[in-house]
Amino acid sequence: AAVNLGKPAIEGELPPIVQLTPRELDVLRLVAKGMTNRSICKELNLAEVTIKKHVQSIMGKMGVKDRTQAALRGVRLGLID
Repeated sequence: AAVNLGKPAIEGELPPIVQLTPRELDVLRLVAKGMTNRSICKELNLAEVTIKKHVQSIMGKMGVKDRTQAALRGVRLGLID
């Protein structure tokens, strides 16, 4: 089941909708901790290529260009701590 959360960026503006899978949320939490793809793949027992695909998917869904922006947006949207 995907998580659908969002907060308005500007008062009165409709909230953006970000739908991440539970696994993408796991990856995003670890990205936000500053972990590399290699470290994340060991932590989650997945192939590094799988982690890269999750990170790309997360960035695409969030409309950001790098993993730092994804982590920041995840915090702002309340997806991660």
